[in-house]
Amino acid sequence: MIKNLALIPARKNSKGIKNKNRILFDNTANFIKKLKFIDKSIVSSDDDIILKKSVKYSFTNHHRKSSFAKDNTSIKKTITNICNEMKLDKNDIIWLFYLPIVNRVKKDFENAFKLTKKNNFKSICSFIEADYKYHPFYSWKFKKNHISRFLKNDVFRRQDLPPAYFHFHYICCFKVSELKNLNSELINEKTQPFKIKINSKSTLEIDNKEDLKNFKKNV
Repeated sequence: MIKNLALIPARKNSKGIKNKNRILFDNTANFIKKLKFIDKSIVSSDDDIILKKSVKYSFTNHHRKSSFAKDNTSIKKTITNICNEMKLDKNDIIWLFYLPIVNRVKKDFENAFKLTKKNNFKSICSFIEADYKYHPFYSWKFKKNHISRFLKNDVFRRQDLPPAYFHFHYICCFKVSELKNLNSELINEKTQPFKIKINSKSTLEIDNKEDLKNFKKNV
């Protein structure tokens, strides 16, 4: 039987905000509890305080080794280690929950879960349409004193721009067996896109103290 596994990666150290993952843990844990399709929740951390919080929610703890809790350790490498150490079944589906993403909508996850029922399901990731100001057609590259288009094009009017999207791990799920085929950002060309709007509250991510202050006001 295929199991749907919620995975919270939560390192002890945070560059921008001290103890950020400790502060944000309960918000995500409470949301996961609302998802009826989740069979098991795993917390991977090198922080004893976070692991103690996890026990209160009856989550399963994975004690992360320091070698997998470094600033330059990729999330793919970390999850691969978790899969190996916990001996996860290749057909199980991992749902990744980044703690800094704080505003989630239950219906979005239920709709994404329905997509996993399709025979060709391998992975899903949410995508946001790029604002025209940041469209790759408007980007340039410099080489000494020479400039050139990052992508060759002659588009001037923004209404003529082809739609462009960037990924955002608001929703990110994949089969354990597919992990080896994903890139370092957990997507590939077979990933099924789940579109969300850029002005949605769902795109809020806690990156700095001001973000955290605004989030606490609305909790």
